[in-house]
Amino acid sequence: MRQTATAFERYGMPSLLVAKFIPGFSTVAPPLAGAISRRTGSFLFFDGLGSLLWAGAAIFVGRIFHSAIDRALGSLASIGTGAVAILAGVLVLFVAAKWWQRRRFYRMLRMARITAAELAALRRGGAEPIVLDVRSKAARSADPRRIPGARHLDLSNIDEKAADLPSDREVVLYCT
Repeated sequence: MRQTATAFERYGMPSLLVAKFIPGFSTVAPPLAGAISRRTGSFLFFDGLGSLLWAGAAIFVGRIFHSAIDRALGSLASIGTGAVAILAGVLVLFVAAKWWQRRRFYRMLRMARITAAELAALRRGGAEPIVLDVRSKAARSADPRRIPGARHLDLSNIDEKAADLPSDREVVLYCT
């Protein structure tokens, strides 16, 4: 999400021209464009042109490789039922790879999390954790609310700033 917001901040509405070609960016860029920029005409123009480019590219690639696709289908037809086994094997490998990728992603997400109520309880208990607002500029402008006492920290230089943080206090990152 942060990379998408940063890319959109850098390139603006013209980034919608290539958004459909980039997995992840294609899902997040249009709503982000609506949240950041309120210019409907500009959004419709760039998103529509990007859609035409995406559809045109698929048609163009299909036109170029139509004979290769015909040859591949002919080879599969000559194999017969073995082709079904090959395609099933490829599908099983694909699903297994996606399962493993998802499993790694969920393992990464299991890091410690804190709710707003838990943060408030920490503060009431006198712990005074350091709260760092690591949202992008676009996210902060879309939702200007912030946690009282939170310091803004740009993630691009987090290594430098992390060394300055006291090690005897809890650090809470506010990212959404």
